[in-house]
Formats: sequence, structure tokens, C-alpha cells
Amino acid sequence: MPQKKSYGLAELRVGLLVLGAIAILILALFTATGDIALFNRKTTVRTYMGNIDGLRRGGEVRLSGVRVGSIKEINFNPQIPQSEVAPNLVEIVMELSGKISGQPITDRVRTDSRAVLKSAGVLGDYVVDITPGTIKGQPIKNGDVIQSIQQKGVGDIISAAQTAVSNFNGISEDVKGLTGRIKEGKGNVGKLINEDELYNNLNRSVLQAEELIASFRKGDGTAAKLINDPALYDKATETINQLKESVKQITDQINSGKGTVGKLLKDEELYNRANKLVEKVDMASVRLDNLIAKVERGEGNLGKLFNDEKVYEDTRATIENLKSLTARLERGEGTAGKLLKDETLYNNVNNASAEITKLLYDFRQNPKKYLSVKVTIF
Repeated sequence: MPQKKSYGLAELRVGLLVLGAIAILILALFTATGDIALFNRKTTVRTYMGNIDGLRRGGEVRLSGVRVGSIKEINFNPQIPQSEVAPNLVEIVMELSGKISGQPITDRVRTDSRAVLKSAGVLGDYVVDITPGTIKGQPIKNGDVIQSIQQKGVGDIISAAQTAVSNFNGISEDVKGLTGRIKEGKGNVGKLINEDELYNNLNRSVLQAEELIASFRKGDGTAAKLINDPALYDKATETINQLKESVKQITDQINSGKGTVGKLLKDEELYNRANKLVEKVDMASVRLDNLIAKVERGEGNLGKLFNDEKVYEDTRATIENLKSLTARLERGEGTAGKLLKDETLYNNVNNASAEITKLLYDFRQNPKKYLSVKVTIF
């Protein structure tokens, strides 16, 4: 039988040394890649999101796309949400470590930073990407909460795509129905495409338009003469020149201050009058404002009339008395009421008026009957 080879202490030391070197190499590799931070201080922060879309523990935490930490814990918020859409349903605990451009990571992650859930690649892995803070915020501290921005997830995008496809299918069906109606010759467009009569009418209109244009070119008719006659063009040009000359004369008169419009623009006295009129209007406006202010304060007779409750009560009582007096007159009460309502009084007055008329007529016919003059001489 072969004898077993025995190893001495020297071989054991070499084996342990190789294992230690391998362990140190692996540790150095993880430290270089950022998976293990032995000499960097870690900062633990939290954020809350309504949906993490498959984010897992140990996932990456990035700052503007640069890895600065990892996901330590993912917990449900112990508080029951008040609605179906809860912005803080899931708590994400993150560990940040390392430096960027020689500065601690906490100098770049500040209180005004925002955490966003993003997809890391086509395989659907998700990471938490933190936006850099500004000078307005304070450096983040251990245990602080970073506000999150919820973005549309894959489910939302798929749902929106399904809605868009459904709408597209509906539009496609409408287009199919429309093209079918057009092929059947229904509607105005269908008739325009399928009816020969409409095509013939359109062709006839085109031929007539060509004949009309040909007649214009030959100079036949009033419209053709209007287009082709040089004399008419010369007259139009002459009229335009005369109009230009007239406009120029009017402009010169206005600039020289002649005529009504020229005086209106050039006469300083008229301007001064207008200015004085505007000043008077302003003064009247100021006085009116002062009067309205006095009325609102209850000053003067007009102010008391508008603001004094006693005047209002007296006016109301007077109106009530007038209403009562009118009602009594309507009912025929009192002397005035009887005068208006009593037919007997009306008849008596009418008869008296007739008798007075007769008396006056008789007086005019025989005044001596009613007038007697006696002269007595002592």
C-alpha cells in the first residue's frame, strides 16, 4: 500500500499565506468597485415612494448616474394609507458612502435633492437615482429623509399603450367605415368620386372657364376690355396721380396750419383751450369725488338724506300715509273721497254748472235785468 505523504508546518504556512492573499485580493476588488467600503464613512438616509416596481435589496443608489451607495432595507410604511394612491407606501433605506471629486458624498446630496426610481437597463433592473442638491439646501445628515419624485412605471406605460392601441383600433374602424361609404358612393365625398354626372359637370365647368379666359385674351366683352384696353389703364393711372396730388395738397395745408384740420393740429390757442377744458374737467371730477365722499360720510343735506335713518323712516312713514290716503280716496271715504266717488255730488255740481251757464247767457242778453243803478242827490 502506498504511504500517505505528511505535510509539515512550512507547507501549512504557505497555504494559509496563499489563502490570505486571495482574500485580500478579493477584498481589494470589492473595495475598488464600491461594493464594500471599509474606510469610508457611511451615511444612512431614507425616502418614501408609492411603488418601487421590483426594486430589490442591495440595488444601486446613484447620484446623477454615478453609483454612491446601495439599498439597505425596503420596508412597508406601518401607517395604513388613506387612499389607493399612497405617495409614502414603501420606505427605502439607503447607505451612501465614498467621495466625488475629492468631496464627501454628503456635500453633493443635500436637503433639496430628490430621489427618483429609474430603470438601469433593458433587463428591467431598477435603481434609485438622486439628483444633486444646490447651494440653497443643507448637506444631508445621517437619518434624514430625501423627498421622492414618483415617475411612471412600466405598468403605467403599458396601460397607456393599451389605451392608445384601443383608441387607434377605434379610429381604424371609423376609417374603414368611412372608406366603405366612399366606395359605395354615399355622402358628398362618395358622390364626388363615384358619380359620372358630377365629373361631367366639373369637366364642363373647366371647359367654360377655359373659353372665358380665351375671350378675355381676345378682348371680347366688358371684362375683357377692362383688362386689355390701354386707354382704361391710362385713365386709372391719371386718376391715381390726381388722387396723389390731392392728398399731397391736403397734407401741405395741414402742415401749414390751413383749413379746419390744420388749425386743429397747429393752432396753439386751440390746444390751450382744450388743455384748459381738460383741467376744468379734472377739477369737476375732483369736486365730484369730494361731494361723493361727503355724501358717504353723511355730511351736508344730501349726505344726511342718504345716510340718516330718521330721514329714511320719515320718508317711509310719509309714503305709508300717502298709500293710506289713496286707499281712503279709492273707497270714497272723507270729503275728497266723496267728491271723487259720490255720483250725487257729481250730478249736483253738473246741474249747478248748467244753471250758472244759463245765468251768464241771460245776463249777457239782458244785463239791465240784473243791474240797477240809482243816483241820489242830496
